[in-house]
Amino acid sequence: MEQRTRKIYHIIWVLFPYLSLAVWGALCVTNNLWYDEAYTAALISHPLRELVQITSQDVHAPFYYILLKGFYTLCGGQAHYWSLKLFSLLMMFAYMLMGKYGVKKLYDEQTSVYFMLFSVLMPSMCVQAGNARMYAMGLFFFTATGLLACDILRQSTGKKWILFCLCSIGSVYSHTFSMIETLILYLILLGALLYRKKYALLKWYLGSGIVVAACYMAWLLVVYRQMQSRIASAGANEELFVPNMYTLMDYCKEWFSAMDTPIMSVIYLGIALTLFLGYHAVDRMRDSKCYIPGWGMGILGLTALTGGLLSYYVTPCFLGRYIFPGFGALALWYAVGMRQIVSPKVKAVVLAVFLLCFVPQYRSELELEYDRGLQEYEAFYESNVGPADMIMATDIHPLLLSVYHPQRQYMAYGYLPPFSPFQNTTVFTQWEQLEDVTGDIWLYGFADRDMPDFSPYYNLEPAFQFHYMYYDFAIYRLVPAQPIG
Repeated sequence: MEQRTRKIYHIIWVLFPYLSLAVWGALCVTNNLWYDEAYTAALISHPLRELVQITSQDVHAPFYYILLKGFYTLCGGQAHYWSLKLFSLLMMFAYMLMGKYGVKKLYDEQTSVYFMLFSVLMPSMCVQAGNARMYAMGLFFFTATGLLACDILRQSTGKKWILFCLCSIGSVYSHTFSMIETLILYLILLGALLYRKKYALLKWYLGSGIVVAACYMAWLLVVYRQMQSRIASAGANEELFVPNMYTLMDYCKEWFSAMDTPIMSVIYLGIALTLFLGYHAVDRMRDSKCYIPGWGMGILGLTALTGGLLSYYVTPCFLGRYIFPGFGALALWYAVGMRQIVSPKVKAVVLAVFLLCFVPQYRSELELEYDRGLQEYEAFYESNVGPADMIMATDIHPLLLSVYHPQRQYMAYGYLPPFSPFQNTTVFTQWEQLEDVTGDIWLYGFADRDMPDFSPYYNLEPAFQFHYMYYDFAIYRLVPAQPIG
């Protein structure tokens, strides 16, 4: 029976990464983009020099966007954005392969199977797997860095240190908070080397740290400047996010569900599973004297604490999803806890609860990805918007629709941030800008927000409303009330 069980686990171990491609791939074949993804699509349409300049004014390193631009170009470019999501899917697949072999080497094949299983079943994973953002790439690089650090502690080679250094560079350049996670990982690795008296490895450690620091130093100055600009603007914007006693639940929405479409039962069950499997993970660590899962959860906790403190005392800068690159540690925490459970019935209940969390969240993500709102908008656009028409957006967020018709001229009402990547967009500040518009003027906004006042020159005539992913869009036609001038 034991040999048969091992054979079943081995078959699952071989096939599971490809199963993940099928599960997550269903979220990566549409053209639907929400605002942050549209930001990505607009940004990679710029030449490399402009791309780096724009990211230096926002809060993201350009590494992800540069790689994505190359991949997008190889896939044909244009307004077909499935390739942006496919890039994230490939990074998630690489993460699964890293876990498949790395966790097996660290523990055993059964623990590796649980690692991959929980990686697929975690709701936050399916949220980010098809997301055209840098989180999947960060997950791969940080997980690779962490597993290499553990492997180095067991048996050090020069090749492993070189790979560790390269993955560290990829991790720190994936996201600002994956940089913080990598820094904490380096501190833990230093403590482990000193505790185990592996002093001969300190030269490799210091060499790797110096190379990573030197590679990141130029962008660290950019991050510092970005923080200073946020501090300067914080007093003028009371709506900036500052943590309070209720903020932890907002973080949990992104850690165990999705911030914009949270499912409360999924959140509470996710917290309960983390605590329950954590109890067994602690037992396993105590029995084996291997504390790697605890180190990983410590990195997640310290990173979240750092983000919260920065947001409260320095400048609002932290959202729950920012620690996602470290979620391989959470998958390992689950896997080690599950491996410690002896009772098949208890394991079955745990898996059933994970499925109860996964299914509604996965269904929610599918509904978003296959939302028909974009097709409804395209039909309206083709029937009503002429080549001489002007499209204006109430602010930067409704401009996300501009990526589907990037050659058209757009306006943003009143203000556009310096880090806006949207092409062919000017700012409307005076009536004379509309004098040369020979066609209709369309105003794009959100249905639940107040529209700008264009009196006495124009009246707003409702033209079309539609729901698309997270948004209820409202489109108005500006009808002249009297001649300008």
